Amino acid sequence: MVVGAGWAGEGYVHALRGVGADVVALCGRTPEPAYAMGRKLGIADVRLDWRVAIEDLRPDVVVVATPAGPHRDIVGSAAGLGCHVLCEKPLGRNADEARAMVEMVDRSGVKHAYGATSRYSPALAQARALLDEGLIGELQEVEAVGHYGMPRLMSYAWVHSLEQGGGMLMNVLPHFLGQAQYVSGGAPRWVYGLADSLIDRAPVGSPVHDFRKWSPVDAAAADDLDWRDVDADLRATVIVGLERPDGALIRALWHVSPFAHGRNADYLALAGSEGTIHLTGFPWHHKLEHKRNGTDEWIDVPISLADVTTDPVQHGWNLLTAEFIRDVRGLGDTNYPTFRDGYLANEIMDRVRSSTAQPLAGFRASAP
Repeated sequence: MVVGAGWAGEGYVHALRGVGADVVALCGRTPEPAYAMGRKLGIADVRLDWRVAIEDLRPDVVVVATPAGPHRDIVGSAAGLGCHVLCEKPLGRNADEARAMVEMVDRSGVKHAYGATSRYSPALAQARALLDEGLIGELQEVEAVGHYGMPRLMSYAWVHSLEQGGGMLMNVLPHFLGQAQYVSGGAPRWVYGLADSLIDRAPVGSPVHDFRKWSPVDAAAADDLDWRDVDADLRATVIVGLERPDGALIRALWHVSPFAHGRNADYLALAGSEGTIHLTGFPWHHKLEHKRNGTDEWIDVPISLADVTTDPVQHGWNLLTAEFIRDVRGLGDTNYPTFRDGYLANEIMDRVRSSTAQPLAGFRASAP
Protein backbone atom coordinates (compact mmCIF):
# COMPACT_ATOMS: atom_id res chain seq x y z
CA MET A 1 0.00 0.00 0.00
CA VAL A 2 1.24 3.51 -0.83
CA VAL A 3 0.32 6.53 1.29
CA GLY A 4 0.75 9.71 -0.74
CA ALA A 5 -0.79 10.50 -4.13
CA GLY A 6 1.80 12.94 -5.46
CA TRP A 7 5.04 12.55 -7.39
CA ALA A 8 6.71 10.20 -4.90
CA GLY A 9 3.56 8.13 -4.48
CA GLU A 10 3.33 7.62 -8.23
CA GLY A 11 7.03 6.74 -8.41
CA TYR A 12 6.81 4.12 -5.69
CA VAL A 13 3.76 2.50 -7.31
CA HIS A 14 5.80 2.02 -10.50
CA ALA A 15 8.76 0.75 -8.47
CA LEU A 16 6.67 -1.76 -6.52
CA ARG A 17 5.03 -3.09 -9.65
CA GLY A 18 8.45 -3.36 -11.24
CA VAL A 19 9.42 -6.01 -8.66
CA GLY A 20 6.13 -7.87 -8.94
CA ALA A 21 4.41 -6.42 -5.87
CA ASP A 22 0.64 -5.87 -5.87
CA VAL A 23 -0.28 -2.32 -4.84
CA VAL A 24 -3.56 -2.97 -3.02
CA ALA A 25 -4.44 0.68 -2.32
CA LEU A 26 -3.37 4.29 -2.76
CA CYS A 27 -4.06 6.83 -0.03
CA GLY A 28 -4.29 10.60 -0.49
CA ARG A 29 -5.51 13.54 1.56
CA THR A 30 -7.47 15.52 -1.05
CA PRO A 31 -10.19 13.74 -3.07
CA GLU A 32 -9.73 15.15 -6.57
CA PRO A 33 -5.94 14.65 -7.00
CA ALA A 34 -6.04 11.31 -5.13
CA TYR A 35 -8.74 9.84 -7.35
CA ALA A 36 -7.07 11.28 -10.45
CA MET A 37 -3.80 9.57 -9.53
CA GLY A 38 -5.65 6.32 -8.87
CA ARG A 39 -7.19 6.46 -12.34
CA LYS A 40 -3.82 7.28 -13.90
CA LEU A 41 -2.17 4.31 -12.21
CA GLY A 42 -5.09 1.89 -12.56
CA ILE A 43 -5.58 1.51 -8.79
CA ALA A 44 -9.23 0.88 -7.95
CA ASP A 45 -8.95 1.20 -4.18
CA VAL A 46 -8.20 4.86 -3.42
CA ARG A 47 -8.60 5.89 0.22
CA LEU A 48 -8.67 9.26 1.97
CA ASP A 49 -8.10 7.82 5.46
CA TRP A 50 -4.80 5.98 5.68
CA ARG A 51 -5.49 4.83 9.26
CA VAL A 52 -8.60 2.90 8.23
CA ALA A 53 -6.85 1.60 5.11
CA ILE A 54 -3.91 0.14 7.05
CA GLU A 55 -6.27 -1.42 9.62
CA ASP A 56 -8.55 -2.89 6.94
CA LEU A 57 -5.93 -4.17 4.52
CA ARG A 58 -2.99 -5.13 6.79
CA PRO A 59 -0.56 -4.96 3.84
CA ASP A 60 2.87 -6.58 3.96
CA VAL A 61 4.53 -3.24 3.14
CA VAL A 62 3.44 0.36 3.64
CA VAL A 63 5.26 3.02 1.61
CA VAL A 64 5.07 6.49 3.18
CA ALA A 65 5.32 8.99 0.31
CA THR A 66 3.89 12.12 1.92
CA PRO A 67 5.56 15.28 3.22
CA ALA A 68 7.09 14.75 6.66
CA GLY A 69 4.18 16.07 8.76
CA PRO A 70 2.29 12.76 9.17
CA HIS A 71 5.28 10.39 8.93
CA ARG A 72 5.43 9.52 12.63
CA ASP A 73 1.73 8.65 12.84
CA ILE A 74 1.73 6.58 9.64
CA VAL A 75 4.88 4.67 10.63
CA GLY A 76 3.46 4.01 14.11
CA SER A 77 0.21 2.59 12.72
CA ALA A 78 1.94 0.48 10.08
CA ALA A 79 4.68 -0.91 12.33
CA GLY A 80 2.18 -1.56 15.12
CA LEU A 81 0.27 -3.90 12.79
CA GLY A 82 3.44 -5.68 11.65
CA CYS A 83 3.80 -3.96 8.26
CA HIS A 84 7.28 -3.40 6.89
CA VAL A 85 7.80 0.30 6.15
CA LEU A 86 9.59 2.30 3.46
CA CYS A 87 9.49 6.01 4.34
CA GLU A 88 10.43 8.90 2.07
CA LYS A 89 12.91 11.47 3.31
CA PRO A 90 13.00 13.27 5.63
CA LEU A 91 12.19 10.60 8.19
CA GLY A 92 10.75 13.10 10.70
CA ARG A 93 10.42 16.81 11.23
CA ASN A 94 13.07 16.66 13.95
CA ALA A 95 15.37 14.18 15.65
CA ASP A 96 12.89 13.37 18.43
CA GLU A 97 10.29 12.26 15.88
CA ALA A 98 12.89 10.28 13.93
CA ARG A 99 14.17 8.56 17.07
CA ALA A 100 10.59 7.62 18.00
CA MET A 101 10.14 6.03 14.56
CA VAL A 102 13.35 4.02 14.90
CA GLU A 103 12.08 2.75 18.26
CA MET A 104 8.69 1.88 16.74
CA VAL A 105 10.11 -0.33 14.01
CA ASP A 106 12.62 -1.90 16.40
CA ARG A 107 9.88 -2.85 18.88
CA SER A 108 7.73 -4.32 16.11
CA GLY A 109 10.63 -6.17 14.49
CA VAL A 110 9.65 -4.98 11.01
CA LYS A 111 12.07 -4.07 8.24
CA HIS A 112 12.48 -0.39 7.42
CA ALA A 113 13.95 1.64 4.57
CA TYR A 114 14.61 5.36 4.22
CA GLY A 115 14.13 7.13 0.91
CA ALA A 116 17.45 8.92 0.31
CA THR A 117 17.14 7.70 -3.26
CA SER A 118 19.60 9.93 -5.13
CA ARG A 119 22.43 7.81 -3.75
CA TYR A 120 21.40 5.40 -6.54
CA SER A 121 22.32 7.93 -9.24
CA PRO A 122 24.10 6.00 -12.05
CA ALA A 123 26.76 8.73 -12.32
CA LEU A 124 27.39 8.53 -8.57
CA ALA A 125 27.88 4.78 -8.76
CA GLN A 126 30.41 5.32 -11.55
CA ALA A 127 32.18 7.99 -9.48
CA ARG A 128 32.43 5.65 -6.51
CA ALA A 129 33.95 2.97 -8.73
CA LEU A 130 36.56 5.48 -9.92
CA LEU A 131 37.32 6.40 -6.31
CA ASP A 132 37.77 2.74 -5.43
CA GLU A 133 40.21 2.42 -8.32
CA GLY A 134 42.30 5.26 -6.84
CA LEU A 135 41.74 7.66 -9.75
CA ILE A 136 42.05 10.80 -7.57
CA GLY A 137 43.97 9.35 -4.63
CA GLU A 138 42.49 9.59 -1.14
CA LEU A 139 39.14 11.31 -0.94
CA GLN A 140 39.38 14.45 1.20
CA GLU A 141 36.38 16.66 0.45
CA VAL A 142 32.84 16.41 -0.92
CA GLU A 143 31.10 19.57 -2.11
CA ALA A 144 27.64 20.23 -3.57
CA VAL A 145 25.97 23.48 -4.62
CA GLY A 146 22.40 24.01 -5.77
CA HIS A 147 20.87 27.20 -7.24
CA TYR A 148 17.39 26.37 -8.48
CA GLY A 149 16.16 29.70 -9.85
CA MET A 150 12.68 29.20 -8.37
CA PRO A 151 10.24 32.14 -8.38
CA ARG A 152 9.93 33.95 -5.05
CA LEU A 153 6.19 34.39 -5.59
CA MET A 154 5.12 30.75 -5.38
CA SER A 155 1.79 29.71 -3.99
CA TYR A 156 2.00 28.85 -0.28
CA ALA A 157 2.26 25.09 0.24
CA TRP A 158 3.68 22.52 2.60
CA VAL A 159 7.23 23.33 1.43
CA HIS A 160 6.94 26.70 3.21
CA SER A 161 6.04 25.15 6.59
CA LEU A 162 8.31 23.33 9.04
CA GLU A 163 5.30 21.72 10.69
CA GLN A 164 4.29 20.15 7.38
CA GLY A 165 7.84 19.03 6.58
CA GLY A 166 8.91 21.82 4.25
CA GLY A 167 12.24 23.52 3.64
CA MET A 168 15.52 22.73 1.92
CA LEU A 169 17.09 21.07 4.96
CA MET A 170 14.35 18.48 5.13
CA ASN A 171 13.91 17.92 1.42
CA VAL A 172 17.33 18.41 -0.24
CA LEU A 173 19.97 17.91 2.47
CA PRO A 174 19.07 14.18 2.79
CA HIS A 175 20.09 13.75 -0.85
CA PHE A 176 23.52 15.24 -0.18
CA LEU A 177 24.08 13.26 3.02
CA GLY A 178 23.13 10.02 1.30
CA GLN A 179 25.46 10.72 -1.60
CA ALA A 180 28.35 11.86 0.57
CA GLN A 181 28.08 8.80 2.82
CA TYR A 182 27.78 6.48 -0.17
CA VAL A 183 30.88 7.71 -2.00
CA SER A 184 33.02 8.17 1.13
CA GLY A 185 31.94 5.17 3.17
CA GLY A 186 32.01 7.55 6.13
CA ALA A 187 29.65 8.18 9.03
CA PRO A 188 28.65 11.68 10.23
CA ARG A 189 30.59 12.76 13.33
CA TRP A 190 30.12 16.55 13.59
CA VAL A 191 28.24 19.36 11.88
CA TYR A 192 27.84 23.11 11.78
CA GLY A 193 25.97 25.44 9.49
CA LEU A 194 23.32 28.10 9.07
CA ALA A 195 19.81 28.10 7.64
CA ASP A 196 17.15 30.76 7.13
CA SER A 197 13.79 31.19 5.41
CA LEU A 198 14.83 34.00 2.99
CA ILE A 199 11.18 35.12 2.74
CA ASP A 200 8.75 35.92 5.55
CA ARG A 201 5.46 35.29 3.79
CA ALA A 202 4.01 33.63 0.69
CA PRO A 203 0.71 34.26 -1.17
CA VAL A 204 -2.03 31.63 -1.10
CA GLY A 205 -2.74 30.76 -4.72
CA SER A 206 -3.69 27.50 -6.38
CA PRO A 207 -3.16 24.41 -4.15
CA VAL A 208 0.00 22.40 -4.83
CA HIS A 209 -0.50 18.63 -4.68
CA ASP A 210 2.43 17.47 -6.80
CA PHE A 211 6.02 18.71 -6.36
CA ARG A 212 6.46 18.72 -10.15
CA LYS A 213 3.72 21.29 -10.64
CA TRP A 214 4.90 24.47 -8.95
CA SER A 215 3.55 27.58 -10.61
CA PRO A 216 4.44 31.20 -9.87
CA VAL A 217 1.84 33.63 -8.60
CA ASP A 218 1.10 36.62 -10.83
CA ALA A 219 2.75 39.60 -9.18
CA ALA A 220 -0.09 41.89 -10.26
CA ALA A 221 -2.62 39.73 -8.44
CA ALA A 222 -0.51 38.89 -5.39
CA ASP A 223 -1.62 41.89 -3.30
CA ASP A 224 -5.24 40.73 -3.50
CA LEU A 225 -4.46 37.25 -2.17
CA ASP A 226 -4.21 36.01 1.39
CA TRP A 227 -0.65 35.59 2.63
CA ARG A 228 0.76 33.14 5.18
CA ASP A 229 3.89 33.21 7.29
CA VAL A 230 6.88 31.17 6.10
CA ASP A 231 9.11 29.46 8.67
CA ALA A 232 10.75 26.69 6.62
CA ASP A 233 14.49 26.98 5.96
CA LEU A 234 14.67 27.76 2.25
CA ARG A 235 18.41 28.58 2.22
CA ALA A 236 21.14 26.68 4.02
CA THR A 237 24.87 26.05 4.22
CA VAL A 238 26.05 22.92 6.03
CA ILE A 239 29.48 21.38 6.72
CA VAL A 240 29.57 17.78 7.96
CA GLY A 241 32.55 15.77 9.13
CA LEU A 242 32.43 12.17 7.87
CA GLU A 243 34.70 9.58 9.46
CA ARG A 244 35.76 6.67 7.28
CA PRO A 245 36.34 3.18 8.69
CA ASP A 246 40.11 3.79 8.59
CA GLY A 247 39.69 6.91 10.75
CA ALA A 248 40.24 9.42 7.93
CA LEU A 249 38.00 12.48 8.18
CA ILE A 250 36.20 13.79 5.09
CA ARG A 251 34.81 17.32 5.06
CA ALA A 252 31.47 17.57 3.24
CA LEU A 253 30.07 20.99 2.26
CA TRP A 254 26.52 21.59 0.97
CA HIS A 255 24.94 24.90 -0.01
CA VAL A 256 21.52 25.51 -1.53
CA SER A 257 19.69 28.72 -2.39
CA PRO A 258 16.42 28.10 -4.27
CA PHE A 259 15.80 31.60 -5.62
CA ALA A 260 19.35 32.24 -6.85
CA HIS A 261 20.51 31.62 -10.42
CA GLY A 262 23.97 30.11 -10.70
CA ARG A 263 26.32 31.05 -13.55
CA ASN A 264 27.34 27.40 -13.70
CA ALA A 265 25.22 24.26 -13.36
CA ASP A 266 24.57 22.73 -9.95
CA TYR A 267 27.18 20.12 -9.12
CA LEU A 268 28.71 17.55 -6.78
CA ALA A 269 32.52 17.50 -6.58
CA LEU A 270 34.80 14.92 -4.99
CA ALA A 271 38.27 16.28 -4.20
CA GLY A 272 41.08 13.85 -3.60
CA SER A 273 44.80 14.01 -2.87
CA GLU A 274 45.61 13.55 -6.57
CA GLY A 275 42.67 15.07 -8.45
CA THR A 276 38.95 15.85 -8.58
CA ILE A 277 35.84 14.11 -9.88
CA HIS A 278 33.08 16.49 -10.96
CA LEU A 279 29.43 15.51 -11.45
CA THR A 280 27.24 18.07 -13.22
CA GLY A 281 23.74 18.37 -11.80
CA PHE A 282 22.55 18.00 -8.21
CA PRO A 283 21.00 15.96 -6.74
CA TRP A 284 20.60 14.13 -10.06
CA HIS A 285 23.74 14.00 -12.20
CA HIS A 286 23.98 13.94 -15.98
CA LYS A 287 27.70 14.38 -16.64
CA LEU A 288 30.87 12.95 -15.09
CA GLU A 289 34.40 14.34 -15.48
CA HIS A 290 37.74 14.16 -13.70
CA LYS A 291 40.95 16.16 -13.58
CA ARG A 292 44.37 15.26 -12.24
CA ASN A 293 46.25 17.72 -10.04
CA GLY A 294 48.80 19.72 -12.01
CA THR A 295 46.80 19.63 -15.25
CA ASP A 296 44.15 21.87 -16.78
CA GLU A 297 42.34 19.14 -18.71
CA TRP A 298 38.95 17.82 -17.63
CA ILE A 299 38.40 14.33 -19.00
CA ASP A 300 34.85 13.19 -19.75
CA VAL A 301 33.94 9.79 -18.30
CA PRO A 302 31.08 7.87 -19.93
CA ILE A 303 28.39 6.79 -17.47
CA SER A 304 28.67 3.11 -18.26
CA LEU A 305 25.99 1.45 -16.15
CA ALA A 306 23.72 -0.68 -18.31
CA ASP A 307 20.55 0.31 -16.48
CA VAL A 308 20.80 4.07 -17.00
CA THR A 309 17.29 5.45 -17.29
CA THR A 310 15.96 8.61 -18.90
CA ASP A 311 14.23 9.35 -15.56
CA PRO A 312 16.91 9.42 -12.83
CA VAL A 313 14.38 10.16 -10.07
CA GLN A 314 12.37 7.05 -10.94
CA HIS A 315 15.62 5.11 -11.20
CA GLY A 316 16.33 5.88 -7.54
CA TRP A 317 12.88 4.82 -6.40
CA ASN A 318 13.21 1.63 -8.45
CA LEU A 319 16.54 0.55 -6.97
CA LEU A 320 15.70 1.34 -3.35
CA THR A 321 12.37 -0.46 -3.65
CA ALA A 322 13.98 -3.48 -5.32
CA GLU A 323 16.59 -3.83 -2.57
CA PHE A 324 14.01 -3.41 0.19
CA ILE A 325 11.51 -5.87 -1.27
CA ARG A 326 14.25 -8.47 -1.80
CA ASP A 327 15.03 -8.19 1.91
CA VAL A 328 11.35 -8.40 2.87
CA ARG A 329 11.07 -11.57 0.77
CA GLY A 330 14.05 -13.06 2.57
CA LEU A 331 16.32 -12.97 -0.46
CA GLY A 332 19.09 -11.12 1.36
CA ASP A 333 19.77 -7.46 0.65
CA THR A 334 20.60 -5.11 3.52
CA ASN A 335 22.63 -2.38 1.82
CA TYR A 336 19.79 0.11 1.48
CA PRO A 337 19.47 3.15 3.79
CA THR A 338 17.35 2.56 6.91
CA PHE A 339 15.56 4.63 9.53
CA ARG A 340 18.86 4.97 11.40
CA ASP A 341 20.25 6.92 8.45
CA GLY A 342 17.12 9.05 8.55
CA TYR A 343 17.58 9.73 12.25
CA LEU A 344 21.16 10.94 11.70
CA ALA A 345 19.95 13.28 8.95
CA ASN A 346 17.31 14.73 11.29
CA GLU A 347 19.87 15.18 14.05
CA ILE A 348 22.08 17.11 11.63
CA MET A 349 19.15 19.33 10.60
CA ASP A 350 18.34 20.10 14.25
CA ARG A 351 21.94 21.07 14.99
CA VAL A 352 22.06 23.39 11.97
CA ARG A 353 18.78 25.07 12.92
CA SER A 354 20.09 25.70 16.43
CA SER A 355 23.37 27.19 15.16
CA THR A 356 23.88 30.92 15.29
CA ALA A 357 26.29 33.24 13.49
CA GLN A 358 29.19 34.48 15.59
CA PRO A 359 29.33 38.30 15.54
CA LEU A 360 32.65 40.03 14.93
CA ALA A 361 33.84 42.99 16.98
CA GLY A 362 35.61 44.52 14.00
CA PHE A 363 38.90 46.40 14.05
CA ARG A 364 39.14 49.30 16.43
CA ALA A 365 42.22 51.44 16.63
CA SER A 366 43.92 51.44 20.01
CA ALA A 367 43.58 54.56 22.06
CA PRO A 368 46.63 56.81 21.80
